[in-house]
Amino acid sequence: MWRRALGAVIAIAAAAQATAGPPSWERELRELSYLFLHLSNINVINGLNLTRKQAVELYKLAREVESAAPRPPSLKAPMRPELAKVRTTWLELRSLLVRGGEVPQDLRDRVNAAREAESKVVRAMIRPAPLAADTRCASCHMAPRSHGSHQPMAVTAANKPLVDRAHVEALYGRRGLRKLVSVSPKAEAILTDGQRAVLGSFACCLAPPEDLSDPMRAGQAEASGKVLDLLRRVRQCPERFWPVMRTRVLERADELAGAVKPGSTDAHKSSVREGVAKALDRTREASDVEFEMEKGSLAKALKGAIVPPQGEAPHKAAYFLLIPGASRVYAAYIRRLGKARQAAAAP
Repeated sequence: MWRRALGAVIAIAAAAQATAGPPSWERELRELSYLFLHLSNINVINGLNLTRKQAVELYKLAREVESAAPRPPSLKAPMRPELAKVRTTWLELRSLLVRGGEVPQDLRDRVNAAREAESKVVRAMIRPAPLAADTRCASCHMAPRSHGSHQPMAVTAANKPLVDRAHVEALYGRRGLRKLVSVSPKAEAILTDGQRAVLGSFACCLAPPEDLSDPMRAGQAEASGKVLDLLRRVRQCPERFWPVMRTRVLERADELAGAVKPGSTDAHKSSVREGVAKALDRTREASDVEFEMEKGSLAKALKGAIVPPQGEAPHKAAYFLLIPGASRVYAAYIRRLGKARQAAAAP
């Protein structure tokens, strides 16, 4: 009898958990992850200079994917205060981007700070070791710890495919993922060779990069001009102050590495610091002529140490172009094209 009673208790508990849905930390994680990718989608659509015909065709494909994928999060659910502030800032950015507006520097700064705040919370949610070899959030994440810290699990060649699939499934769902793969060739065919090349090196970004063909992730790396400004300050720094400046730059590199990759291990951060240090030291020791000749490669090396260049991946174009919710972005883009055409035709 006690076995039947225990079985009934377990069944009731399981039913209650199913009714309650995922825990709050998982909903928050999914919502902010979605918003990050949603903003990247807007930047892609705005930055590729799509024609009206291209936008209409991609709109139709986006609707196909949305018919199979889960509904996007409402972006209005209750959220802990520190993450609610992140969401508010990113939604302010979204409102501006959908209208095709320029992002002022003060908003970029707040978006960057929000990204770092969100990354710290995500880092605190990554398990020291995977719970199981599957695509559930709970396999790699847990409720964030209120105190203390731990080394997050390392993403290895063995588990990376599963981790990547888990993140894609969290956004598209399994049915949506199958639909995405099936329409991926159609999305590729809509683009020009130049547009496909741009997407080949594209990385997730919150605020749009100054040059979409050399994308940087907002809050994770500086624009090329800012990197060059930093390198020039490095050269101009008096010798007596250089050790302090070098230490501060390397500490900042640690912070940015954590923003780029919340699951950064100590080994990864050490590698980032080494790459940045090499660029800084070469900047100091180069002659004026050598620096002018090498400044582009030095800036690229410094950025690349923090944000590794993004390469091609299967279905990458479709992934960024057809995110659930993209149809609304295409609709807004098409309306803007129509208004621009009317304005150009007006006497």
